Amino acid sequence: MIEMQQLTNVRELKGFAILSEPENIKAIKKNVWYVRSQAKPDGYYRVERRWPKGYGTKQFVWSCTCPDHVYRKQICKHIYAVEFSLKLKADIEQETAHREIESPRPEVLCPACQSLNVVRDGSRTTRFGKIQRYTCKDCGHRFTPDRGFKSMKHDPKTITLALDLYFKGVSLRKIADHLKQFHNIEVAQTTPMRWIKKYLNLLGKYVEKHKADVGKIWHSDEMTVFIKKEGEKRYYEWIWNVMDAKTRYLLACQVTKDRYVADAKKPLQQAKAAAARRPDLVVTDGLQAYQYAVKDVFFDKSAFIQNPHFRLKDFETKPNNNIVERLNGTFRERTKVMRSLPDQIGANQFCAGMQVYYNYIRPHQGIEGLTPAQMARIPINLSGNRWMTMIELAVKN
Repeated sequence: MIEMQQLTNVRELKGFAILSEPENIKAIKKNVWYVRSQAKPDGYYRVERRWPKGYGTKQFVWSCTCPDHVYRKQICKHIYAVEFSLKLKADIEQETAHREIESPRPEVLCPACQSLNVVRDGSRTTRFGKIQRYTCKDCGHRFTPDRGFKSMKHDPKTITLALDLYFKGVSLRKIADHLKQFHNIEVAQTTPMRWIKKYLNLLGKYVEKHKADVGKIWHSDEMTVFIKKEGEKRYYEWIWNVMDAKTRYLLACQVTKDRYVADAKKPLQQAKAAAARRPDLVVTDGLQAYQYAVKDVFFDKSAFIQNPHFRLKDFETKPNNNIVERLNGTFRERTKVMRSLPDQIGANQFCAGMQVYYNYIRPHQGIEGLTPAQMARIPINLSGNRWMTMIELAVKN
């Protein structure tokens, strides 16, 4: 992997900041790029690199049309931004080692003795269709494999449909009405919530085993959420989100009562545990708690950026926190149809569910219709009914 030198001036830091926004760097042709102006969002500067003529050196010569490079003859932030983006690309290419992909329909184990020495032995007819039966040749046990929906009254498609509708912002009452109207399935309003709690607990433990291969710039922000509390008419707490700019992977989602330094550290520590690397920049708003929390969690004396905190001056200046602000909008699509979250435990379960939905289930237009988990090279093969596939894999593990 290419190692960057320690940053020594403001232009290098601003070059990293340019990478925190999508579509800031556009490759026009080989060795030519357009880099968006931070002062004029609609304007671009042309950055080029070429081999010098008449010299034996193998160093590229860079040029940019911005005033800083033209008049001061300095390596400007736009050139640094292109250099860093090329190094990121090289890092990705070098890290393309084969990973074993976890696929649905795993090998069948005998539930009695855990033996793999099993053979097909007819099928079992249920009201949901035929299910393959197996017999263990070691202990003689005859069984049907558990795909995560064993002993459930309703079929897997109905259950996963309810999960998907819930995280797309449909209320529990409307989910029950949808099942009755279009699928002739009558359930109580509380039934979908029981399914959601059951499977989110299972999926939450499963996704913790995977480390996300994320980029070097993360964004963090917080939003309010209404918590139902006895004796309080309007009681608000805070949801903290930490997202990777390159993959859009939601590294952390935490609920806290306040916004002090100890509260800000919780999502940052969760993000640190979920990622396969340390960030070079953590972009935040002007909340003072971040100033100490980021340093406490990520300070590294041996790193080329010892304290990776990048604090935004205001909401208008580039770079901004639009990436994570858009994520907050996705959360509000779900919470706007809810009167409140039931309590602290319910709020944390909700956040864990949104994290699974956002990273593994919901395709993202900003990354060409892929999910953040696919971009972060999580070795899980999800296709078709992604909820059902995730549940099957979680049961296997």
